[in-house]
Amino acid sequence: SGLVLPPSPLEKDDRFGMTLTRVPGVYSSRSRGGGRAGTNRVEAERIADALVEHARTTDRKVQSVGVVAFSKAQSDMITEVLEMRRRTNPSLDALLREGKNEDVFVKNIENVQGDERDVILVSVGYGPHEPDGRLSSMRFGPINNEGGERRLNVLFSRARMRCEIFVSFDWREIDLTRTQADGPRVLRKFLSFAETGRLGPDPEATGLGPDSPLEEDVAQVIDGLGYLVDHQVGSAGFRIDLGVRHPKRPSQYILAVECDGATYHSALWARERDRLRQQVLEDQGWHFHRIWSTDWFYQRDREVERLRTALAQARRAAGAGFRPPAANRNRNGRGSTRANGGSGHTSGGTKPPPAPPWSPKVSSKPPKSLTAPAYKRAAVTYPGSVAPHELEPSKIAALVERIVEQEGPMHMRLVARRVAQAERLVRTGSSQGARTGSRTVDAVDRALRWAKQHGTIQQTDNFFMTPAQHADPPVRDRSRERTSALARKPSYLPPIEICAAAKWVQRENGTVQGQEQIQAVRQLLGFGRAGAPLKVHLAEVIKVCPQES
Repeated sequence: SGLVLPPSPLEKDDRFGMTLTRVPGVYSSRSRGGGRAGTNRVEAERIADALVEHARTTDRKVQSVGVVAFSKAQSDMITEVLEMRRRTNPSLDALLREGKNEDVFVKNIENVQGDERDVILVSVGYGPHEPDGRLSSMRFGPINNEGGERRLNVLFSRARMRCEIFVSFDWREIDLTRTQADGPRVLRKFLSFAETGRLGPDPEATGLGPDSPLEEDVAQVIDGLGYLVDHQVGSAGFRIDLGVRHPKRPSQYILAVECDGATYHSALWARERDRLRQQVLEDQGWHFHRIWSTDWFYQRDREVERLRTALAQARRAAGAGFRPPAANRNRNGRGSTRANGGSGHTSGGTKPPPAPPWSPKVSSKPPKSLTAPAYKRAAVTYPGSVAPHELEPSKIAALVERIVEQEGPMHMRLVARRVAQAERLVRTGSSQGARTGSRTVDAVDRALRWAKQHGTIQQTDNFFMTPAQHADPPVRDRSRERTSALARKPSYLPPIEICAAAKWVQRENGTVQGQEQIQAVRQLLGFGRAGAPLKVHLAEVIKVCPQES
């Protein structure tokens, strides 16, 4: 209960995190399987394949790697396969040689405590007795013993950057009614998370609001500069005040903005507050920008410009990608090895075994999710040089009609924002920082009512659309929407579009209900992460969506 998890600036990056690969492995017992008792040859071969790829890939050569098997018999099998492979593969042989800062190890789960590596490869080993068969036993070696769940807890934290799990069965086959041990229960959740990336029913962003008026003010400025910003990123202890996303890659945070608010003042001492926490997060790939409240309020223009510069620099730096600290990278950026280093494995005189008759290249990755067209902002020219409320009624009406035609269905406030942005673009050459005053809102409201009376626009609650959009509502991916947070606010999502997305999911996937349906809809609408307000809003709308006959 005291574990603290620093957040990652990346959500979707194959170089980091956890992956699960399903292989058609065979677990051999004393009477079944056809191989050495207690081993799974196919998983051992796939581990060897992964190490060969690790040794071949330039970026990975400097990353330290370790292999963990669930049993001593399987770790011995992996060592044997690696010894066979290294004789014909110079790259693998170089990887396995000793002399680096952190050498390769192959251990079983019972004696891996205390070891860490950049990359950890895991072989579960246990599985069916024939390729692609069903799991017949709920026995997983030391995991079933008393305290087996603690051995798994040790395994979870061995990898610094990436953990790859190789398993020969579907985690859904672990039947908890057939065992009373805690180990299989934890193993089932572990494998489920490795495959789906979901931990429990509510794994998404905190959904918390700002801790102080300062944070809210800074967030509005960042939003006006064209960046998406999230409040309170991460978990307690390492929560970042404001996380700024990359405009074109919303799954990546480019900057952590820290204010001297509640999180800052709650730290127990200055060293924790100012040094340790930031150092850990920078090792995870975060870039920091700190704002002091006194400077922000008394020298606002200077601080806003400093923030603008920091955002631009962070965006440029993100273009080169995050280069994490690898254990075997020395000062010149190359791997650290000794030319005549010894081997951590024993050598023998036997020939490499023949390749297995089945193909091990079977992955458990789920099929690709549905993808909607990208959300596009309306691109209109403001008809004049006076404020919206001073425009001729016919001109403001024609303007809002063009906006709705291009971007509808859309909330009335969002229509007003587009009008304000178009007017500011004419006056200053930039739409950033446009403010939607009450007179602009009133003018847009009158224009929308005029268009509605003439039949060019339809209205449902506070949302406006053309008759064609009402008859066939578009479904749009908002993951790259860069304008402002308005288009992504839950209350500004058109219910008619949410229902269209739910119907799309139903047509493509059959009956999907509950949290799975909500998750599929929000992914289709381009929300990689979802706080509680979004989930509640989607659930309420989907509940009243008309059913297809």
